Amino acid sequence: MGGRIPEETIEQILQQIDIVDCIGQYVSLKKNGRYHFGLCPFHSEKSPSFSVTPERQIFYCFGCGKGGTAVNFLMELEQLTFREAVLQLAEGLGIEVPLTHAVDEKKEEEKSQLFQALELAAKMYHHLLTQTQYGHSAREYLLRRRGLSKETILTFQLGIAPPDGQFLLSFLKKRGFSEQLLERAGLVGSKDLSNQRKRYFDRFRGRIILPIHDTQGRVIGFGGRSLQAGQAAKYINSPETILFQKSNYLYNFHRARASIRKQQQAVLFEGYLDVISAWQAGVENAIAVLGTSLTESHVKIIQRNTKQVILCFDSDRAGTQATLRAIDLFHDGACTVKVLQMPSGMDPDDFIRAQGIDAFKEQVSIGAISTTAFRLEQLKREYQLTDDDQRMGFISQAVKLIAQLPRPVERDHYLQKLAKEYHLSLDALRQELRHAKFKQKKNPDRDKENSAWNNGYQEVNKHLVGFARNKSIVEQSEMYLLALMLRDRSVSEWVKEHLGGDFYTEIYIVLAAHLYAYYDQGNPSNIHRILEFVDDPSLVPIISELAMMNIPTEPSTDALKDCVRHIRNYPLQRQIEDKRKLVEQLDNAGEAIKAAELLRTIEELKKKIV
Repeated sequence: MGGRIPEETIEQILQQIDIVDCIGQYVSLKKNGRYHFGLCPFHSEKSPSFSVTPERQIFYCFGCGKGGTAVNFLMELEQLTFREAVLQLAEGLGIEVPLTHAVDEKKEEEKSQLFQALELAAKMYHHLLTQTQYGHSAREYLLRRRGLSKETILTFQLGIAPPDGQFLLSFLKKRGFSEQLLERAGLVGSKDLSNQRKRYFDRFRGRIILPIHDTQGRVIGFGGRSLQAGQAAKYINSPETILFQKSNYLYNFHRARASIRKQQQAVLFEGYLDVISAWQAGVENAIAVLGTSLTESHVKIIQRNTKQVILCFDSDRAGTQATLRAIDLFHDGACTVKVLQMPSGMDPDDFIRAQGIDAFKEQVSIGAISTTAFRLEQLKREYQLTDDDQRMGFISQAVKLIAQLPRPVERDHYLQKLAKEYHLSLDALRQELRHAKFKQKKNPDRDKENSAWNNGYQEVNKHLVGFARNKSIVEQSEMYLLALMLRDRSVSEWVKEHLGGDFYTEIYIVLAAHLYAYYDQGNPSNIHRILEFVDDPSLVPIISELAMMNIPTEPSTDALKDCVRHIRNYPLQRQIEDKRKLVEQLDNAGEAIKAAELLRTIEELKKKIV
């Protein structure tokens, strides 16, 4: 069986494999600090010089110099080809390996150049911070105000980007990298000039730089934190590239994975500096999302590596909402979820600097609460509990929340706590619980079907021409987004980040993929050039139809977000409607138990609606 294994499959295998477990099947390893040592299987020795580093998922022998990934180990030890070694690892992990027969050498060469450019940029930024007078103020900020040690700055390869918009561009051009390649790496941006030329500039300017790595420890992008209050955004990140997709990676995961697997626990933060401070405090299982909301892809990565995750987000309103969304994403129970609440007005980094390392480690160890306890705490804040009516309103809503819990023992636990805290009869609360469960069964509420849910949709509908008004809400939303993407590269980038390939209609999935590829190559917004670019004849009439739409040149963000919500939620809403019909049929047939089980499934689906 011939064929080339796709890069993304190899990356998936290397992300899931535990190199200590893999090599441990052949070599007796003993842990010593961060490393595992054993006698080298490739040459004769009496003292162990063969080391395995779980943080970076590599091995190296100080005696004979052999080293590499788990793939390299199998190739050398069992005399396998690269392909055979990958297939063997994939089989052990249960990963299906698709094979392609066309080897795109040019694409692989470009990826290699992108990695080289990103690594050089990381080294340059780090050198400026640690070795030059220019980096003095940023060093002082990190050392004094943020409390980071020099060792931590070195470990995370923190850097500084000069305010000069040409510094990195000039540095890398002198080393043979083209402006176009640097733009594809996400290191520089460009602006179209009137004479059909482009002006290129550094994407990161006047910011602290935090390199982002893939699971093999290679730099794939950067985060940039502002140093001055006047900068537009506190954090900016590299744009999506062929190497960097925010939904597929977690910050610091390549370092934290070994600790996560050993402790069977991950601590998930919102911010990069929260992770760095936590790591310095000894929380080596700390990770964060990459400047975006938690996604199902992130959840799958975490669930593959641990049985428990602690959510440690900021204590402000946005952090609370992010925590609630994250709880919903871990809905299937494959991972136990707990919440670590910071004092009001603090993020984890603030807490560490104010209360100290030991206090934070204690919080992580014993301070995390269950998701139900967190939801009840948030619900409590919506009521004035000193007022009798308000207090009764809270208790009623709390019982409804408890009624949704799947396990009777769990429901009883929280009812007892509620009874004790508010001096209520447990029998009365249990009666209230039965009433709440009965109402949930008979009158399943239709979440999101209110005026707030449709906020912004009127703008979408207003700008669709007559032939679109008879289409479903999801197709109208898809057409609106795609019509804007044809006209505006920035909208296409926004849609790629917030929706990606998750369009509902098959032909629109294909068109979106073509538009993403078109703009990724640096092409301008031009209908004629797009028509020349697409290689699928069935897309031509679709593009022509969308190009005829009379739509705003500057759509509101609310309209774009509502379109994405309609598209994402439509399949879930279809499933819910189908299951509700089935519930009615089961009720009429006297199948109460099956109907109740299906109602629980409906509730789980409703939690996924955004």
